[in-house]
Amino acid sequence: MKDLIINAFESALRQLNTLPELKKDLEKRPLSPPVKILAIGKSAFPMAKVCVDILNKREINYSGYLLTKYGNVTGIIPNLIVREASHPIPDINTIKYSREILSWLQELHANEELIILLSGGGSSLFEVPINGFTLEDLIAFNKNLLQSGLNIKEMNYERAKKSKVKAGKALNYIKAMKIYCYALSDVPDNEPEIIASGCFFPANSQKIEDNYYQAKLKKGKQELYYSIIGDNFSLRYQLAKELPPPVYVQPRYFSENVENVAEFIADFAFSTDKKGMYIFGGEAPVKVTGNGIGGRCTHLALLLAKKIAGKKHITFYALASDGNDNLENVSGACVNQNTLNQLQAKGIDIFSVIAECDSYSALKTINAVVPAFQNPLNLNDIYLLQLY
Repeated sequence: MKDLIINAFESALRQLNTLPELKKDLEKRPLSPPVKILAIGKSAFPMAKVCVDILNKREINYSGYLLTKYGNVTGIIPNLIVREASHPIPDINTIKYSREILSWLQELHANEELIILLSGGGSSLFEVPINGFTLEDLIAFNKNLLQSGLNIKEMNYERAKKSKVKAGKALNYIKAMKIYCYALSDVPDNEPEIIASGCFFPANSQKIEDNYYQAKLKKGKQELYYSIIGDNFSLRYQLAKELPPPVYVQPRYFSENVENVAEFIADFAFSTDKKGMYIFGGEAPVKVTGNGIGGRCTHLALLLAKKIAGKKHITFYALASDGNDNLENVSGACVNQNTLNQLQAKGIDIFSVIAECDSYSALKTINAVVPAFQNPLNLNDIYLLQLY
């Protein structure tokens, strides 16, 4: 069953990597060549690839930039300048290439049209700090945020205070009078001001319909169209199609601390009599208290393993859709009612492991870690509860 569920998750990600909503919009979008493209985020490459394929089919000339995480470029996209920087902690290339992109944006002509492709990770990858805030300051600041236990919304509000590009400030550098922004959401309620810290989302935007916004800037001369083309629920529903029934997609999106999420899911498992697979999702922040190795998903899985130990037939998967649970090549973990006994048989004290935030090291010893997926897409974490 584990292989079946992992294969279903891989299949769901593969389907979503075709980005059907982006494709549908770009195929009908009136565009005047040449078009400029700016792709930023952990999923910048698949987004740019789909965009470019459509522009080529429409015989529309294009050029632009792509900024993503080290190792996330898996091919060549003609006419795009590709840059890579660090995630989740910024590095020297973050600032260097962000400044390069800002200079390029300033050189665009007013009659050119700009397509912006945004995905999670942009907060780390695209950054120019305020004057007096050094790279060393920026690195220390982000390390503290990531270990603080704050949720993504709270962290990105703090990041914006130290930034020249976040909270819509990057728009000040753009002269193009038409901007089409497409975003993959990795935040609660799909709030555009939180996605990639809202670098290209102005405060005066008007919500036209769900996941679609418009704004007029530069005294009405500049038009911005902002569309959210995928989110955690897109992944949940696609995963539900790939799994054998019965499957129940749950409405809850978790953004509270990981202990509360584990408590909720455990209570849900104990109080639900109906067998099947229940799909939750979100991002449960962890307040780091030790020096161990682990991520949000492995930590949540370990907490749940402690709660469900010996109770009833329960299996739980916590999986990062971007294939990186704070560790390269690790998506998360799979645990069940026997996991605690398996750890104890290895001489591992689960309470010490949790205190040290060393979930990966512990779960790896019993082969409970799930490796990265071949087709990652940054749509937050999936929590799959199997009751049987």
